[in-house]
Amino acid sequence: MSPTTEIEVEITGREASLAVKYGHLFAEQAAIFEAVAGKAGYHRLVIEKCWLEMLTGDLVYSMKKTRSLALQEELDALCDVLENAIQAS
Repeated sequence: MSPTTEIEVEITGREASLAVKYGHLFAEQAAIFEAVAGKAGYHRLVIEKCWLEMLTGDLVYSMKKTRSLALQEELDALCDVLENAIQAS
């Protein structure tokens, strides 16, 4: 069994709220994001790489389902942040 790869990602409180609402997270991962959701400023979260990859996929799915261009842009920007964190690890 391979060791888990934890990744540090820096997101805003708004981005954390979007992750919780549109990311279809399991309770353990949701708690990580809920702790900073809606809070001002940037926050550093540590989460396993596999969960970030799954979250990114969920956000892309949600982005394709919404009709709001503004929300699509926010979700796309969050996906960029997560993908950059994954790439940098």
